Amino acid sequence: MVSLCVVTGTPGSGKTTLVNHVLREAKLGDAAGFITEEVREDGKRKGFDVVTLQGQRAPLARVGPGSPRVGKYAVDLDSFEATGVAVLERAIEANAQPLVVDEVGKMELYSGRFCDAMWRAIREEHSLLVTVPLRSRHPLVQALQEHCRARVWRVSRDTFERVASEVIEKLLQSHGSGA
Repeated sequence: MVSLCVVTGTPGSGKTTLVNHVLREAKLGDAAGFITEEVREDGKRKGFDVVTLQGQRAPLARVGPGSPRVGKYAVDLDSFEATGVAVLERAIEANAQPLVVDEVGKMELYSGRFCDAMWRAIREEHSLLVTVPLRSRHPLVQALQEHCRARVWRVSRDTFERVASEVIEKLLQSHGSGA
């Protein structure tokens, strides 16, 4: 049974930290996808990078002019699509399992190509480990959370260890390595 692991929480709740922990502990060799990381300079957040699981890094958004925008950040769709979306598309073609997407958030959802790849991953029943905002009305986010294969966890400081353990167990079961 393929898994659709959806991790949600407020900004700063530990979603990305949890995904990194799960990847490190579960040792999912065929996993492919990307993580979104903060970029800080002099202690201040200046934007976000998309980092593939293979270590390729590219800008996702930066403080400053440009569009589309999410708050004070201008989203670099060309960079995101050339790196994050491209790795996701290649992983879908190669049937990599699980696909890791941190995050299916406002910035990423500006990319039609990203949305198309995610819909395809759902339709073709790929195992997924995704993070989503706590509150979103976007149809893709809602489809991920409400899908019949989905298990949704809300992460916080208080639930981190339990959620990490349950996500690892679910992914390992899905790939024939767990109990």
